[in-house]
This record gives sequence, structure tokens and C-alpha cells, in this order.
Amino acid sequence: MTPPENIIAKKLATALLKDAEFGERTSRLVGVSGRLGSKASKLMMGGHWVGGTLYLTDECVEFHPNSLNKAVHKDPESLCVFIPLRGITGVETRNSVGSPVLDVHTAIGTLSVRCLGAAGFARKIEAARAT
Repeated sequence: MTPPENIIAKKLATALLKDAEFGERTSRLVGVSGRLGSKASKLMMGGHWVGGTLYLTDECVEFHPNSLNKAVHKDPESLCVFIPLRGITGVETRNSVGSPVLDVHTAIGTLSVRCLGAAGFARKIEAARAT
């Protein structure tokens, strides 16, 4: 997937995606114990943390997985997230282990993203929503 046009800001990030699943080749590679560990962590966290890039454009917030995650996950295009600015109901940050988490709320759910500089990115989203 190519980067969007009209980029206001971008960050390397990991997004918590509930539908992320290992591809068949990756499942064979990690073996039974890897699959069990993956399922357990997905149950505990509500999804898998997927690495990629978070973009803010003049129309939406987008998450695109990186090349490694596209290679190891089933249906990599389903890992892309697009949230129109007009659909965002709130943005907040919270502290977490390692790096802060940015939560982008909508009427149908929340996209949680770990990235350095989450508070600054949240302010940029709010500014873009205001224009």
C-alpha cells in the first residue's frame, strides 16, 4: 500500500488489531507452542500489536502495516485502518509500559496505537479535526 497524499504527520507505531492472524506459513514456522502463545496473548490483550506507520492526513487517520507484518499475517490488506476525521469522537493518550498509547475513539470502536510522541500526535489530530 502506498502512503497517502496530503500527509500532515506520520509516526512509526504499533496498532492493536483484533482481527490480525498469522498466515499459514508463519503458523507452521512458529509451531504449536507459538500458535498457543499467540492465541493466549491475543485473548489477554484483545488483539495483536502490529508494527507499521500511523498517518494523519487532512481527511483521516490511517494505519498501514510494515513489510514484515504484511509478510507474516494473513490478509495483510485487512490490517490497514482508515478513520475519517469526521468519524472521530475523541482522542486521548495514556501511559503504558515502553511507550505511550494513543486511543482514537469512534462510534464503532477504538484504535489503540503505541508510538513515541503520542501526545503531540493527538494534538495534531485534534487540530486537523478543528479545521
